[in-house]
Amino acid sequence: MVIGTQVDELDIKIYPEKTDLVGTTPFLEAVWQGQFDGALLQLERAFMGAEGGGYGDTTAGTVILFSGRVSDIDCSRTGIEMKCRSHLELLNIQMPRRLWQSSCTHVFGDAMCLFERSSLAVAFTAGSGSTTTVIHGVPTTMTPYAQGTITALTGGNAGYSRTIANFISGGAVTVKLAFLSPVVAGDQFQLLPGCDRTLATCTNVFNNAIHFGGFPYIPTPETAV
Repeated sequence: MVIGTQVDELDIKIYPEKTDLVGTTPFLEAVWQGQFDGALLQLERAFMGAEGGGYGDTTAGTVILFSGRVSDIDCSRTGIEMKCRSHLELLNIQMPRRLWQSSCTHVFGDAMCLFERSSLAVAFTAGSGSTTTVIHGVPTTMTPYAQGTITALTGGNAGYSRTIANFISGGAVTVKLAFLSPVVAGDQFQLLPGCDRTLATCTNVFNNAIHFGGFPYIPTPETAV
């Protein structure tokens, strides 16, 4: 007997060569860094008819055999084992629309939060010594931007965004997930603020307490009774 929706799973084994790259990062290293966590996967079967172009001619179309997300990854020195679960897994998530908790349940900047993150956007130029995980040249007073977003505007990473992990004294920022292409001096980046979902930050930093989505005065379980 199964409670909930029974989800299809697909096991994949990958043995990449050293020349297989994700951007400029070796495939195995990229998987180890978490570049494929939660990645979408779709398995299709192609049909090649004798008519027309023969072998290699896929104009007859394809049939989707499986579609889902990468859930578990196990890496070894030579190979990768991935477990993918069907999108039906989303039906097993028991999540009410609103949670009664002290921290804010809104996504920062969404239709419920209503704060315009772009109003505090800051652009800067990457300095010398920047890498895919540490970018120099950031303004020094960046308190509201912890846990925020950094987006590449120019260069090999243009259009890609990463979550800010930490700020380093002297004007540098680290990201939680490395950029795919090298960051060179002169690349343009943009910073968007982040939020720790507390009422104090919502009030004092963003002046947005009227849209705060938490319930900070709910007593703890030890004192609720």
